[in-house]
Amino acid sequence: MFNFRLILALPLLCGSVLSSVVGNTALPRSANASLSPEFRPVTFVGDVAAVVTNTAGSTHIYYQNPDNSIQETITSAPFVVGTFEASTVIVPADEVLCGTPIAATTISNTGFPIRVFFVSPSYILSEYAWTGTAWEGWPQCSGCITANQFAVEPGSSVLYALAGSTADVLLRVGFVSAGQPGTLTEAEFTGGKWELLSLP
Repeated sequence: MFNFRLILALPLLCGSVLSSVVGNTALPRSANASLSPEFRPVTFVGDVAAVVTNTAGSTHIYYQNPDNSIQETITSAPFVVGTFEASTVIVPADEVLCGTPIAATTISNTGFPIRVFFVSPSYILSEYAWTGTAWEGWPQCSGCITANQFAVEPGSSVLYALAGSTADVLLRVGFVSAGQPGTLTEAEFTGGKWELLSLP
């Protein structure tokens, strides 16, 4: 097992001719990379979100590529002891707003252990969910937030996702709603449906 670190290149504008270069080939480390024998370059735009999915620290990192798609990169554990496992596009470019905020969370009791949220080109709050075997977006994922067509205020960079802290609320997604742009709004998943609530 070897140690490595993930190097994030300077953000590029959406639509750049450059593409994500994370792959199975690592480059030699630079002289100042004292903690890692090698590094994996990453080309990304805007926000980066991550979740840990087990007690060993398996880390799933989500970011937007210059072509607008959303990429998932997985390490087996924290970088100091982990190894690179995979890097895959999970959301097609045509479904993602250039410069979208990204939020991710894990939740075990919905049938979808990882949920990734973003904004569509038409400013709709959108989601892809990991089923345990594949990524699904709307319409395949009928319980995903996208089906509700919640409108996001154009230009807003606010987006967060949390596993619910009560038995009644399984999942919370915060954003700035186009219908009420002067405050925070949460979409809360209660198991059977999504509901919108403003900051109390």
